[in-house]
Amino acid sequence: MSNRFKMYNPFMQNYGHIQSIKSLLPDYQMIRYISLVSFTMRCRFSVDAELRKIQSDELIVYDVELSEYIQRKMNRIQAEKKECDLAESDIQRIYQSWIEANISDPRIRAEHVDKARSLGKSKK
Repeated sequence: MSNRFKMYNPFMQNYGHIQSIKSLLPDYQMIRYISLVSFTMRCRFSVDAELRKIQSDELIVYDVELSEYIQRKMNRIQAEKKECDLAESDIQRIYQSWIEANISDPRIRAEHVDKARSLGKSKK
């Protein structure tokens, strides 16, 4: 038996996540951001074939393919460029920004999730 469910476009959700990351990292607006969506093999998705091609910066893959796709994408990016865009100090600044922005208090995190859900419902 096949159950079909409608869901939010995961690339639209990732777009919102990437915009949040960019707002957190104003000095890194121009670096390449890659949207990767993964589903379990229990799901069957119908998507544009372009979203399965490694040259895309919006990829959709099954969970069993995830490690392979990440490695293939990293290999492709390395082949396209001769030098790294980010120095070790940049990577440390980005990491520190993420650590500082992370909501670790369970109560505050729950409030954040509730607010995000209500914002999503209000856009329908």
